[in-house]
Amino acid sequence: MTRKFKQFLIPSVLLVLVATIVFVSPLSVKPAEAHITKIFGNYLVEVGWDNEPVYTGLVNAAQVTIKKGSGDSAKPVINALKDVQISLKYGSVTKPLDFLPSSTVDGQYHAPLIPTRVGTYSLVFKGTIENQIIDTEIQLDDVASVDALNFPPSTGSSADNANVGQVGTVLNQLTNDIEEAKNNADAAAKSVSNVAQSFQEVKDTTDRLYMISMTGIGIGIAGIVIAVISITRNKQQN
Repeated sequence: MTRKFKQFLIPSVLLVLVATIVFVSPLSVKPAEAHITKIFGNYLVEVGWDNEPVYTGLVNAAQVTIKKGSGDSAKPVINALKDVQISLKYGSVTKPLDFLPSSTVDGQYHAPLIPTRVGTYSLVFKGTIENQIIDTEIQLDDVASVDALNFPPSTGSSADNANVGQVGTVLNQLTNDIEEAKNNADAAAKSVSNVAQSFQEVKDTTDRLYMISMTGIGIGIAGIVIAVISITRNKQQN
């Protein structure tokens, strides 16, 4: 090769390599998962989301992988979480999780859930793995808003506004119907109360009349008895 040809060939090869990296690597190289591994004694604890990136309102799962050993020689630990309680933490709120073994990967466990808020979540471990104490909190990758995936936007269109207006009309009508039913029920209850009060008044009047009549009958009987006694005495005197 001549010196000129070499000078042309070397830059050309470098240019081809650069072009290959730029245009081929995005299709063939997958980004590394945002999982975190911590070491506890002779155990490796790896945590992360099952599906990444993570969005609010979409089904996902917290993922925990337990191995014993170091490096590539580490072996998966079966039934590793039987003595470990794991909770999901968001701010000051926590939720206990139930992890199930993966059907495809030994030593891997999943707890399905739906993150509802944007922000940072973490897993809180308390317990033991084969007598190795695990008491730690490991942060997960941040959760993003599902609005980033929505298209077209769920609000703002004329059709959406019309639907919102229809829903508002229906809700107003339901509110009015409920209020009217409540008023009718109150009126019926008041009528029943008035009837009961009238019945009580009639009963009280009847009781008074009964007492008056019994008193009159008693007075009449007393008068008859007095008259009989008087007549008897007069006859005896005569």
